[in-house]
Amino acid sequence: MQTTTLTLISIGIVLTGCLVLSGCKPGPNTQPGPLALTVTTEDGSGDDANITTAVHTKMLADPKLKHLTIDVETRKGDVKLSGEVATEAQRVYVELIVAAVSGVHAVNNQLTVNNQLAVN
Repeated sequence: MQTTTLTLISIGIVLTGCLVLSGCKPGPNTQPGPLALTVTTEDGSGDDANITTAVHTKMLADPKLKHLTIDVETRKGDVKLSGEVATEAQRVYVELIVAAVSGVHAVNNQLTVNNQLAVN
């Protein structure tokens, strides 16, 4: 009898906790609308991992670039791009997109043009 009563009380406490928590408002980390990709640190240089993530996000969001495999390395806000693109115009376009990302100081564009990619 005591075990059943204790079990029912425990279930009641858990259900009450769930009901209370389900009525909570979203915390301060919830951000409506599109993600802000502004990346800064106290010294203003930006965090390299966040810059790399922001660059990848920008490229994946662009229909002209999302199919490409481009390696991105970031060191103290300087971004190095490597991989292959189909045209010189695409190579320049990638550099412009990356340069516009917050926190990027310089772009070292080592992308190579492979005309075979344009055929596929």
